[in-house]
Amino acid sequence: MEGQVEVCGSEVEDRGIYMSLPHDAQSCYNLIWRMNKNLERELEKVGSRGREGYDKDLQRWKAEAHDLGNCKPRTRKLAFIGRTGAGKSTAINAILGAPVLSTRADGSAYSLILALFILTLLARCACSACTSVQTEIIYEDLLPSTWRASVNFIEKDEWKKTLQNLLDDITAVCEGGALKIERDDFRPALDAWDILKEECSFDVTMRAMLMSLSVQVYPHLRALSFPPPHQDVYALLQHEPVASMFGTTIQMTGTGFDSLELQETPAIFNFVLQSEPSVWHLVDSVRIYGAFEVLASGAVTLVDVPGFGDANKTRTKRTKEYLKNVEVVILVADIKRAADDQAMHNYFEKFLHQMIAIDGRVESLLIVLTGADVRINEDQLHHLGSNQRQIIQKMRQEIVHLSESLDEQEKRLDRLFLNFYMAPNDGPEFAGLSERLRSTREMKDQTTSQLQLAKAAKNTYIAHQRSARARSVFLELYRQVYCSIKQDSASQPPSLPIFCIGSMDYTQVLLTDRRYRAPVVFTDLEDTGIPQLCRHIHDFGSEKAISDINAHAHRSTLLWESIESYFLSSRRDSRLTAYEDAARNLVEALKDTVDEIRKTSGAKIDNNMNELEQALRIEAEKAAERSLNTIKMLGENHQWRSYRSLMRREGEWRSTDLNEDLVHGMLEGNASSMWHKLFNDFIRTELHSLVVDISNICNDTIRSIKNRAQRTTAIAPHIDNACNFIHPFDTIYPARDQYLEFCGSFKGLLRAALEEHYHIVGRESGIGMFQRMKDLNEEQFSPMKARELYTGLVDRVMTAIRMARNKGETALDEALARLYAIIDRSLVCVQGDDQVCKVTRRNMQKFLDEQYSTPLGEVAMIMDRYKERNAAPRYVI
Repeated sequence: MEGQVEVCGSEVEDRGIYMSLPHDAQSCYNLIWRMNKNLERELEKVGSRGREGYDKDLQRWKAEAHDLGNCKPRTRKLAFIGRTGAGKSTAINAILGAPVLSTRADGSAYSLILALFILTLLARCACSACTSVQTEIIYEDLLPSTWRASVNFIEKDEWKKTLQNLLDDITAVCEGGALKIERDDFRPALDAWDILKEECSFDVTMRAMLMSLSVQVYPHLRALSFPPPHQDVYALLQHEPVASMFGTTIQMTGTGFDSLELQETPAIFNFVLQSEPSVWHLVDSVRIYGAFEVLASGAVTLVDVPGFGDANKTRTKRTKEYLKNVEVVILVADIKRAADDQAMHNYFEKFLHQMIAIDGRVESLLIVLTGADVRINEDQLHHLGSNQRQIIQKMRQEIVHLSESLDEQEKRLDRLFLNFYMAPNDGPEFAGLSERLRSTREMKDQTTSQLQLAKAAKNTYIAHQRSARARSVFLELYRQVYCSIKQDSASQPPSLPIFCIGSMDYTQVLLTDRRYRAPVVFTDLEDTGIPQLCRHIHDFGSEKAISDINAHAHRSTLLWESIESYFLSSRRDSRLTAYEDAARNLVEALKDTVDEIRKTSGAKIDNNMNELEQALRIEAEKAAERSLNTIKMLGENHQWRSYRSLMRREGEWRSTDLNEDLVHGMLEGNASSMWHKLFNDFIRTELHSLVVDISNICNDTIRSIKNRAQRTTAIAPHIDNACNFIHPFDTIYPARDQYLEFCGSFKGLLRAALEEHYHIVGRESGIGMFQRMKDLNEEQFSPMKARELYTGLVDRVMTAIRMARNKGETALDEALARLYAIIDRSLVCVQGDDQVCKVTRRNMQKFLDEQYSTPLGEVAMIMDRYKERNAAPRYVI
């Protein structure tokens, strides 16, 4: 269809091969588990051979076999993030094919069954204030329409911190003499009430605020009048039934989404059901399990993350922390705002900058634009070209023509019906009128159907044009951000999958009873975009599941080859001493060459790190100069209670994030480009080249040793065979993933540096405290101290980067040590202890042939069925 938005991702029609994947995957894991557990037991029977380094190798083999014998399928988290009301939950429900999540921003479900309403209510209500609760949807091989869920409550220490902040703000309301609501700043207190209250406004009385607090979590406070007496944190922590909820879990199961059975803690659950929604602030996490088809690979978990990018800084902060551990970030936005809303563009641009320049995770990003099924008039699409407008005009003319025809047919039908009603049953005209009435009705029904199809075609075409426009705007903004970071206008960014979906119409079209279908725009499932998104997620999970199995099988193969190469050692022979000396010299030369290669590569990394440090120090100087003005503006924009609450929250409170404001701009311009170059371009390329160069040198050395062995017929076959079991690239490559993983943030480091200062300022009280707090901050950010602070910040950033680099160097040292040990064991030390190795070698060889290589071959045979499927070019998240 013309105007159809081209979606990224798999569009494979024949997906039948994946239907058996869950069973095949389980079979492969069973084989891998069993053969490695057997290998671990077999290695326990093997004693020391008296060879240098053998005991260490034996322990390593046992540990590897133990690890492989207990490996588990890995799940990747696909996190749906976006602002509140963007349509995340509605999209997830459509993807899952079940109303798992509440779809109203206030958390109140209007069409969900009781059980899942309770689950999602806790996530939504907790998110409406300051507690973030992520809802994870996980695949489990349950019976159809059967589900289970777990609700985990927070630990006591976490609630203690919340209570301390709450009571601190309540106490602040009573300070400063007589209360005048129209003059004093009550925002901190109101924010405290909001933590435990769904709604709170600025015109309520203090007594009403106290009542709203007491009614929620601690009903025993409800009789107190304002001002309240001092409340002891520890007494509130020990108050029942709240105290009994800490660290507990509620388990629920259901069948057909219409039942609820408690497995644990029924007393707690009864309390929760009878409480106001704010009790869900005690919830830590929610997990829902079911046999959802899109998750059948078992390698994918969908996560509904609370509103991200809203004014609630606490929620956004917790979401950012959660996103560090997800595989794919799915940014959800409303399509109505995607094309022309500047605020949305600013939000998207900032998000992209973080993902590309800082996190280096642009290839783990996916965009979902919701609301494609919201009807729009063509006059609202100002970007349409003349050809597109002509097509719409023709569609409109066809609709007008069909409408007029339908009107004429209805009038004719009315006249025929009147004549038919007046005509005598036995008259000569009765039969003819009956036939004409029937044929006119058929014509009317046909015209009605054609009119409906014409309207649907027009609505669909317009919807696709809007989707194409929104997608092109997002892609252009993405390209601009990428080129800006790269500082190269000709740079081509990686593909960015964008799906425009209509979740509500998808749900409507799925209804089996056509009488109850009421789609707004789309009448075909494919037009809604949900099937393409489902296939994308399903195929992504299937490919990851296959990749994981292949990785475990490859590790098992390497382990098998390593053990076999050792036990193929020749017997002791004095004639082999010359060969061993020559081979040892070749290995020593290899080590020297590798050291030189690493020094050259290390120098390049050092140069790039120094360039980054120089750029950061320039931006730090600019940030230091801006900081004093930021602090002064803070004092002008906040009253004393808000100001002190901000200090006591270490710079982050409500919609204000002082730490973020203070580091704003430090990763822009040249510093941003240098950061991106180091972490996302140079390091990846340089480390890959380093691994390839080392592997090539190792392969050259192995060939030289192999050629030297041809002079000695006693060991030539053994060396030829052993060389096939050594894979330098596979041994070294995993170490590159340990390099330069910067696990911090500028804002977090600055907050840690200012922690003591925040506490000092926040302890101010009494007459004149507001001015003293502002004076302390302005002193802290005076030009000299600000430069010292920001210089220290860059020092801490570079120290963290260098520590990460050292971690990578250590990982490479360990990988090379393993590789050298394999070469030494297999190709250099070829003389064995005949008194020990004869029986041991025969038994181990028999075991490897019968109980290890055979099941490993079965795994390979199962995975071969998926090779052709995965060989096709496709985008992988």
